[in-house]
This record gives sequence, C-alpha cells and structure tokens, in this order.
Amino acid sequence: MNSKAFAIFVGALMVLSGFAGFMMMGSNQNETIVVASNSDSLQTFGIQGRLVEWDFEGLSDVLEMSPESTVMACWINMSASQNLTDAARAAIPQSIGLSYPGQLYGTTIEKLAKVDFNGTWTEYHWIRPYPVGYNSLVIPYQDYMMIPVEDYVTVLGKPVLFGPQDSVRSVIDVISGGLPAEGFTLVGDDQADFAVAALGSGGMGMPLSGGYKEFYLSAKAGENQSFDLRARYLQPQAGVSALAEQVATKNNLSLSKQGSNIEISGAVARENLQSVLTALLGP
Repeated sequence: MNSKAFAIFVGALMVLSGFAGFMMMGSNQNETIVVASNSDSLQTFGIQGRLVEWDFEGLSDVLEMSPESTVMACWINMSASQNLTDAARAAIPQSIGLSYPGQLYGTTIEKLAKVDFNGTWTEYHWIRPYPVGYNSLVIPYQDYMMIPVEDYVTVLGKPVLFGPQDSVRSVIDVISGGLPAEGFTLVGDDQADFAVAALGSGGMGMPLSGGYKEFYLSAKAGENQSFDLRARYLQPQAGVSALAEQVATKNNLSLSKQGSNIEISGAVARENLQSVLTALLGP
C-alpha cells in the first residue's frame, strides 16, 4: 500500500470519524443520505447500479473474486475472537480495514479480506448496510458504481470492495466473469476464522520473504480460549523449514514432513497466538 496515500487517507478518516455515516466527497449537489436494511437493493443506498453479491465465508470465496495475478490473500472473521483479530492485526501487512474497523463506515466490519496482486491491493469488507452520505459523484464501471473517497474507491455490496480505482476495476472484471486467482492448491473449505495464503513467486513481500513455492496458514478459535492452528509449506527453503520446526518445538505443535513439504499443527494458547502468527507470517 502506498504509504503517502495511506497517510492522507488516515488524516481524512480522523476528521470523518465523528459522523455516524461515511461522507463520500463529490460534486456540489445536495447530499443524499439513505438508511439501508439487509434486504434493500443498491438503489436504497441512493445510487444506481449493481450491488456486489458474493459468498464470503472463507479464503476460497475470496480467491474466487480475486484476479489471476494474486500472490497473497488474507481472510478474517473479526466477530470470532478479539484476541485473534488483535493478533492478526499485528502479524499481517498493513490493512485499512483492520486498522480502522469501526471508523471506516458507520458500522463495524464483521469479516475482512485483503488481496495483493500486480503490485497493488484490494480489501473486501463485510458489513451491515449503513447510512450513505455522498454528493452524487460516482464512477460507473460494468454497471457497478465506484464512489471515490480520497485516493480510493468503494463499491457497495456484500462484501464492499475498497481500494485504489484500478485494482477495484480488476476485481470487478473477475466478478463479472473474468479469470480468478490460480495456483493456490492448499486452500480448502476448512471454515477457519483466520487464513492466509501466499505464493513464493510474490517475492520478498510475502510471509517469510516468499521462501517456498506455496504457503497456507489457518487458525480457528478452539476450546479453553486456545486456537487450532495449521501451517503448510510446499517446497520450503532451508531457512523457512528451520523456522517452522523452531516454532513447532517452542509451542508444542505437531510437525510432519512429506518429501520436501512441511506441515505444523496443533493448539496455540491465547497468550502465545500473536508471537506464533508473527513468527510464521513475518518477513
């Protein structure tokens, strides 16, 4: 994410956070504010166009709406566990939705995903419909309406699309029938509360600097305030293998090998979750 653009956005967000709704900047026409319910159409939000409608129950759903050039994707159910949300915020790359979950809209983000592709990114935010304030400036694209806000755009729906205009266009292309992400062979339908997938081809910006062919990590809230964790590496480099074994030993996790591939799994105590995620997802 461009640090300058992020700083400008955060400054604007701090000004807007005192309002109940999210003010979309546009022309000088009178502002339209509409309160929507779960069953309302996009027109109820006050603009014409299509509403994004996509399953959003896990990382596999995220990848189905992400461009084929995607090299990393994260998904989190922010309603599952505050401890997990806090640990994820510290462990994964910068995310506007994770940094300001209750300020970006007039309601809390319940589920969130971020995808990285072509040197840019897009976030997906699952929220309850909220009061929309804007001044009628929208950018139409394939019957969807992008609402500008500072250096980013928002496309309403479930989930809401948020990010730089060009990257959001790429996601709309996929939703409209374009080719989705490929190469993520480890992602299944395990319904984890938190999941991260990355391809080593993404380079140094990937977890553990991309020292593997493919990586997948999932975590789910378990019993006794612990978390069931699973991390898999396809063709990891020596340094990645050594780190995985070190984390497994230190946290009493199971470690298995099949050829050059490695998997660690087991229960992680609440107080250790952030350090484990940081170790496995860090540079």
